[in-house]
Amino acid sequence: MSVPLTSTPDPIAAVSNLLGSMRPFMRIPAPITAISNLLGSMARVAREQWLSPEKLAARRRVRLRQMLVRAAETRYYGAVLRDAGFEDLRTFEPSDLERLPLLDRHVIARHGLEAFLTEERSGLVGVSTSGSTGTPGRFFRSKLEEADYSARWWRVYQAYGCGMRDAQICVAILDKPDRAGAIAYLRRMGILPRTQRVASDAPPAQALARFQALNPPVLNGYAGAIEALADHILTTGAKVQPPRAVFCAAMEVTDRCLDLVQQAFHAPAVDVYVTNEFGVIAWSCPKNRNVLHVNDDSFVVEVLAPDGTPAPAGQVGELVITSLGLTSMPLIRYKMGDMAARIEGTCACGRGLGLLTRVQGRTAHAIRRADGAHITTPFITSLFGRVDAHEWVRRFQVREEAGHRLRFLLDVRRQPTASERLRLQNSVVTALAQDFQVGFEFVDNIPNAPSGKLQYVVPLAS
Repeated sequence: MSVPLTSTPDPIAAVSNLLGSMRPFMRIPAPITAISNLLGSMARVAREQWLSPEKLAARRRVRLRQMLVRAAETRYYGAVLRDAGFEDLRTFEPSDLERLPLLDRHVIARHGLEAFLTEERSGLVGVSTSGSTGTPGRFFRSKLEEADYSARWWRVYQAYGCGMRDAQICVAILDKPDRAGAIAYLRRMGILPRTQRVASDAPPAQALARFQALNPPVLNGYAGAIEALADHILTTGAKVQPPRAVFCAAMEVTDRCLDLVQQAFHAPAVDVYVTNEFGVIAWSCPKNRNVLHVNDDSFVVEVLAPDGTPAPAGQVGELVITSLGLTSMPLIRYKMGDMAARIEGTCACGRGLGLLTRVQGRTAHAIRRADGAHITTPFITSLFGRVDAHEWVRRFQVREEAGHRLRFLLDVRRQPTASERLRLQNSVVTALAQDFQVGFEFVDNIPNAPSGKLQYVVPLAS
C-alpha cells in the first residue's frame, strides 16, 4: 500500500487520512475501532489543553466522579470508599481525595491485582514498570485507555511541530516490549515509521553513528543517555542534522542535560515527565522549558508535604497521582516517589493546564540529611555546575555509605588540574560537610542500573 509521506503537524488530520487510506485493506472491525478510539482521544486532548482552568476543573470533577463509580466495583476501592463514608459519589469533590488512603506497589501486592480490576485480565493490556526504584510493578489497562496514553504523547509532539509520520529514534533498553494499541498497529503495518531503538548503555560513538545514519526528526529516550550523546557530540565536534525536538524522559532531567541537548542538536530540549503507569503526566512548555504543563484534564496531581498534608505552591513535595481515565484498573492517590512543586497562575502560552516545576528528584534515590532534607540529583549537579566541573567530569555517582559518608565516583574525560579538583572539593564539602564525610574516587566507568538508567544518587540501603 502506498501512503503519501507528507508530514503534518495536525495529528487529527493525520489519523483521519490514515484511517481513510486503510479502510479498503481492512476486513475486521477491531483495528478500525482502535484507530477511531485513538482519533477521538487525540481530538479531545488537542482541544482541551486550551480550555480555561475553570472549565478544566469542571471536567476534572465530572471525570473523577465517573471514575470513582467504576472503582467502587472493585474489592479494594469498594471497601476503601465505604470505610471513608462515601455513599453518593455524585457529590464527590477533588478535595475529598485527601480522605482516601495513599496507594503504592506494596499495597497492590498485599491485596493482589484482582482486587483492583473492573474487567477480566484477559482482555486488558499488561504494563510493567522498569523497577528503577525496586521491584517492577505490574498494571493493566484497556485498549481505549492505551489510546489515551498515546494521545497525550502526541499532544507533546504537536506542541513542538512534530508530525505523526516523523521517524523516531528512542534511546532506551532494547528489550522493552512494543506498546499495544493503534499506534503500534500502524507501525507494524508500515503506515507509520517504526521507532528505531538505540540501547541506553550503548557507547555514545555508536549512538551518534546511528543518529547520523537515520537523521530522525524526533529523538526521545532516557535523559541520562541522551545527555551522554549530546556531550559526545560537543566534545568531538561532530555534525548532526537538527531534529525538530529532543524529548528527555524516564528519569530526572537536569539543567545541564537540557543545555547540552540544545547546544549539540540545535533543537528544543523537552522535559517529559512520563511513567509506565500513567503515560505523560507533565511536559515542558514551548515558551519556557523550566515550567511543566500538567495534563490535569487526565489527572488529579497532589503535591504532599512530608506529613502528608498538601504542600503550598512553590514548596517541593512528593507527587501523588489519581488518573481520571483509568477505569479497568483504577489508580487513586498513587505515590510516584517523585518530588516537584506546584506553580501558581496560568502560562503565557495560553494553555489552561496547571503548572509544575521540573521533577526535583526521587524519594527512593535521595540521600537524607540529619534534619530530613533531601539531597537529590539536581542539587548535586548544581554543585558541579557552579565550579564548571563538567568540563572534566563526564559522569558522576554519589553513594551513601555507613558512618555518614558520601563517596563521589567520577568518570572523567581528562585528569583535572589541582585547582579544578580543589574547587570541586570545596563546592561539595561546603554544602555537605555539616552532615557527611565526603570522599572522591576516580573510576573508568559508572554502569547503568538494571533499568538501563544511570542512577546519580544511591542512598544507603535500609
